Amino acid sequence: MNRRDILKALSALPVASALEGCMRGHSAPPPAPSTETKVHTLQILLEGAFAVVLQRQSNRLTAFVPLPDSSRKDLAHHFCFNDPGRPKELNEKTRGFRFELSGDGLHTYYSQDSHVNPYINPGFNDFSAETEKWILPSSLVVLDLPFPRSINFSGRPLNVRFGKKALKQTGMMPTNFILEYRVDEEEKVKLKCNQSDMDCSPSPHCPPGVRRYFFGVGPSMYDPKGRQQHAVDFFNFILQKAFPELREKYELVSIEPSDYEEQGGSGTVRPASLMQAMEAPPVLVPAVFNSDRPKARLLPVASLVDCQVGGIIVSTRTAPIG
Repeated sequence: MNRRDILKALSALPVASALEGCMRGHSAPPPAPSTETKVHTLQILLEGAFAVVLQRQSNRLTAFVPLPDSSRKDLAHHFCFNDPGRPKELNEKTRGFRFELSGDGLHTYYSQDSHVNPYINPGFNDFSAETEKWILPSSLVVLDLPFPRSINFSGRPLNVRFGKKALKQTGMMPTNFILEYRVDEEEKVKLKCNQSDMDCSPSPHCPPGVRRYFFGVGPSMYDPKGRQQHAVDFFNFILQKAFPELREKYELVSIEPSDYEEQGGSGTVRPASLMQAMEAPPVLVPAVFNSDRPKARLLPVASLVDCQVGGIIVSTRTAPIG
């Protein structure tokens, strides 16, 4: 073979290799990527008057809503799990709902020799406290959880006025808690409940990659003024029952009215269930505005159960007494 033949052969090699690669790719296309999204975040949403206790000695969080005596019907609450539109019936045998999350499958931010407290949104500053004396009273709902990565809230906090012996005169109160966790092994993350007939599956309406549980409490009344007074009375009831040393420091005198009170109506607007709103069938709507069409009714979905009162975050190094 002369030099001219060698050059011709070499010049043909890249073309042949490229064609071979194209044919090989055409005959065996790569598999389609999976449409399933891996869960990377767990959210626990608490709506309403929850007390949240951070137990530093065990790196566990306890959230609860005290159960008043039967004589104090004005302090009674209903409880919702995942669906704000369907309150759960209280089982007299168990005297309340209890949920537990072991921490299996969740990312750990601490070790036996180190303690890393969760990030707490500064919006909770007016209702963040410390005490070494606290009580876990008989409660409508109790959650036993590992320390989250962060504690945040949504919506606008409400203006409040404290009592004469409180640490300050005025403050801002968030009305919900968003506890967020990083998920390492989603198949190991299991929420347990003391009610054998309750489905403890997560909410079916979650963003991609997020597993979410919703817990909400609301007053069993509809009168706006009654709900506003209930908000003050029940928060002070939490302090009295669970945190006696904090009672005077955080006692409330007033909370601003809810944004969602029905003007001139007989009571507070009852927000629609998220489930019902998301599962409603699609409806064709004319693109051109028509003045004869009824006025749109906006649903307050940012705060679904009790937009009038929030809770308190308490840090401690001791277990509950009593």
